[in-house]
Amino acid sequence: MVTLYDRIEARTAEQTLKKIVEINMEDEFYINEGKEWAHQNMVEGATFKLTPISLYLSTPGGNVYDGLALYDTIETSTTPVEIICSGKVMSMGIIVCLASSIRKAHRSTTFMIHQVSGMNFGTLQDMKESVEETNRLNEIIFDIIVKKSKVTREKLDCIIRQKEDWYFSAEEALNLGIITEIID
Repeated sequence: MVTLYDRIEARTAEQTLKKIVEINMEDEFYINEGKEWAHQNMVEGATFKLTPISLYLSTPGGNVYDGLALYDTIETSTTPVEIICSGKVMSMGIIVCLASSIRKAHRSTTFMIHQVSGMNFGTLQDMKESVEETNRLNEIIFDIIVKKSKVTREKLDCIIRQKEDWYFSAEEALNLGIITEIID
């Protein structure tokens, strides 16, 4: 079991990443040991099923780069990761949630999607570069949402035009493909 009940930032992302990687390494060791045992005992067709990692998630969101690191780690985990949402799953929390193919939420969970936010300081050139990077990150985030759910690009473009935070329930998240199951 792994928990992320905080903002997504360097510290929390590192803790979560380390736990997932550690479980993957342990599972890889046990699978290799099992295969070796099967080979030595001439057991053909032995299969080894990994117990999914349960990641309990409740977050207001956080840093895009740290969230993308979590997304990549969960998506490429050799041990399956199941996400269990409760409380709030907002902003980068949506992206972390979408990294898994098994995404559950308690009925009272609130979800929220919005465009990437950023801050600009420095020279005019610094600010232009910051805007370019923020746009690039927003495209990455929106591409993940469109690819992994039933949310349309048109809806995401509407969020940008209206500068809104789009809140929705677990039931709506299920209908949108953000989650795969509601926990009653």
